[in-house]
Amino acid sequence: MKRKGIDLFLAALKEYKIEHIFGNPGTSESAITNALASGDHDNFKYFLAVQEGVAMGMADGWARSSGKTAFVNLHIDSGLANGISLLINAYYGGAPMVLTAGNKDIRKLNSYRSNLVNMVKEFTKWSAEVTHIDQLPEMTMRAFKEATTPPTAPVFLSLAANVFDEYTDAPVIKLPFISKSTKPSIDSIELLSNKIINSDNPLILLGDRVSHSKSHQEIIEFAEKTGSWVYSATTSEINFPLDHPQYLGTFPNLLSKAQDKIKNHDLVISIGTNVFDGFFYMRGQLFNNDTFHAHIDSSASTIGRNEKTDLGIISDPKSALIDLNLELNKKMDGEIKEKISLRKKEIQIQTVAIKKEEKNTINENYNQNPMSAHRMFSEIFKSISNYIVIDDSVSSRQALLTANKFKPGEMHGERGGAIGWGMGATMGVKLANPDKNVIGIIGDGSAMMTVQALWTAANSNIPVIYIICNNQSYRVLKTNMQIYKSEILQESIQNDKYFAMDFNPPFNFAEIAKTFGLDGYKITNPDEIKKYLSLAVKSNKTTVLDINIDGTV
Repeated sequence: MKRKGIDLFLAALKEYKIEHIFGNPGTSESAITNALASGDHDNFKYFLAVQEGVAMGMADGWARSSGKTAFVNLHIDSGLANGISLLINAYYGGAPMVLTAGNKDIRKLNSYRSNLVNMVKEFTKWSAEVTHIDQLPEMTMRAFKEATTPPTAPVFLSLAANVFDEYTDAPVIKLPFISKSTKPSIDSIELLSNKIINSDNPLILLGDRVSHSKSHQEIIEFAEKTGSWVYSATTSEINFPLDHPQYLGTFPNLLSKAQDKIKNHDLVISIGTNVFDGFFYMRGQLFNNDTFHAHIDSSASTIGRNEKTDLGIISDPKSALIDLNLELNKKMDGEIKEKISLRKKEIQIQTVAIKKEEKNTINENYNQNPMSAHRMFSEIFKSISNYIVIDDSVSSRQALLTANKFKPGEMHGERGGAIGWGMGATMGVKLANPDKNVIGIIGDGSAMMTVQALWTAANSNIPVIYIICNNQSYRVLKTNMQIYKSEILQESIQNDKYFAMDFNPPFNFAEIAKTFGLDGYKITNPDEIKKYLSLAVKSNKTTVLDINIDGTV
């Protein structure tokens, strides 16, 4: 029995366990919206965003928190263009996502028909266009297969309008079962385990593919077994407990400071991470010839990409860590264990000093007005439990990580550099975790970029809490300007003159929230945070806490 292309496509989405559609439709999506209006496809919940970045943020947040593949539908070239900035975040972060957009009928090839694939191919794992009904089953299957196979990432399908209105008797093609565990070679495990045994001062550098592979327990065991200093290359996922006695924080993204951290370590093991890929170019390499650098990753393209790598191991981090832990158990004698025990005590002296410094930072400006970001976060986490935090606080992230020692799964942070992610991502994470208090901590500049998310929260009745870090500026640009002046221009005298980085008049998100029937509270006194946060939790509807904080650099 023949059916239309649109019915085949929606049947494929159902087969691939898609329940949510995040989108902003256009005329090029007429076949999709017409089919959904028919009542024959009630298994889908469509979340309407009135700005494409909101749909992209929702999908990214949902995919990261649920571990499942998200589906997004935007419209032709104009709508797709609006979504690209947050597609970049999803791509750099490795979010499993199938992004689609309708295009003109292929027979309109000569009528200003855009090449949508070319628009997004730099920021997708795989991109293609379906121009004929016979291509639809296999290309839809491939899109979902590519998105979900490590290293996960967004893919894109352009869908010519004629495809959905043509008829076919082709069936849906089922997704293949693909084992996602890639084991390292015996030789590589032997070599690295010997390097670890003989190392006097190993350092571990972690990235988000540790979280992707769900290897939190294995990395803790590995760090403790090896007596390694542990740093995060990124803090957009909690890849290692922040309160662990061997955890020393985020690795510096300035070359001179990073080299300072590395110089006394004879062995560095990077796991599931891009290695030192910060924004600013600075002459030189991170690793000197005295440091052996090993890199374990499911993403082959990141190994040896921009820094010296002596041993690359293409493997799922979890599989490699399991094998390493087993091999080390065989090789460690009493003398080696004693050496490692002494090294761990040395590391703990450093972590205690770091915690003391963090406490001093919180206390130092505790009573200042406007309140410091540290004070704001201190008050927030006295007042909330059973939470997941979405961190799009931008320049306040370090204060957030100082104030609360998150465990894996308790926080998801922005990654990729485009602002505007957190407003949509907060709702996406809530959909994946309906029983949690989901709190979006958003910088004011980022919040304004996709403030239309408040309409979606009201329209779709998604009860989340937004906490706006309102420092009345693009503070992150000011901090980066300081880096530019000191590190790139080599200016010794800093000044506080900044162009196009302050918001005057400032944004009032509490009042904007009220225009959509949501609760909004403007907070300037830190003692009020507990009261309004309690009201927000009890209200079971989206609430915006717009908090004035200090924005000085």
